[in-house]
Amino acid sequence: MLPSRKPSEIISVNGTSVAFRSFGTGEPLVLFNRFRGTMDNWDPALLNSLAKERRVIIFDSLGIGESGGEAPTKVEGWSDIAASLIRVLSLESSDVLGWSLGGEVAQVLSMKYPKLVRKIILAATMPPGVLSEVTWSSKWLEAASNPRPSNENVLALFYTNSKASRAAGIASFSRMQNPPAAYVSPSAMSAQAQAIRGYGENLGDWFERLKEISSPTFVSNGDRDGLFPAIDSAILAREIPQSRLSIYPDSGHGFLFQYFERFSEDVLRFLND
Repeated sequence: MLPSRKPSEIISVNGTSVAFRSFGTGEPLVLFNRFRGTMDNWDPALLNSLAKERRVIIFDSLGIGESGGEAPTKVEGWSDIAASLIRVLSLESSDVLGWSLGGEVAQVLSMKYPKLVRKIILAATMPPGVLSEVTWSSKWLEAASNPRPSNENVLALFYTNSKASRAAGIASFSRMQNPPAAYVSPSAMSAQAQAIRGYGENLGDWFERLKEISSPTFVSNGDRDGLFPAIDSAILAREIPQSRLSIYPDSGHGFLFQYFERFSEDVLRFLND
């Protein structure tokens, strides 16, 4: 069954209902989603590729998609939820993959709960404390905060203007059951935005603690990401001790879907090393 068609399971995490889906066999790989992302926004082609060798777990965090509760306003809160989920599912020492906001969650999770994380994949994300160096155009911000993003809207945000990149984006949408984004409430969106801004301002002094990350880390991004530029990934790779860096050409924030075959191969090779 395609990941996008598989029914969700519901578990109680600290008394709150959390929806998740699990597929594939092998060692667990837990995925943390992007800003405004739900389980339906993962490209099934990427999930299927990863599930050839791993048990892949995706979930809606609190206040998102099919899960209950309220969305936290700090990345620390998102990482606490992730830690609780991993424990409830008995997935101690899991590998984790965080995309965008999910990459920030993965960073903090590995610093707060190092025993829960074996290896880390950080995709199209940023280190704490770089917000002052990032310039987002007003047009980009307007598109990113559209309450009901259209396919064209997400194409512009996640892919480049080249024919190849746009074609890859359109193909990715065609594989999703509910492209390009399931509805995320304004309150949850606001909480996520607050968490991202706080992390970008290094609230909690997380940047100074990046060197504490002991898990081997694979940092990856598109070379033309309009949200978290590739330089952010270079900084992460520089600061995290056991890290490697890969930048994918002619791609943006959705590079992991544009290059789902190559990216999944790179991820599985890294996890199997």
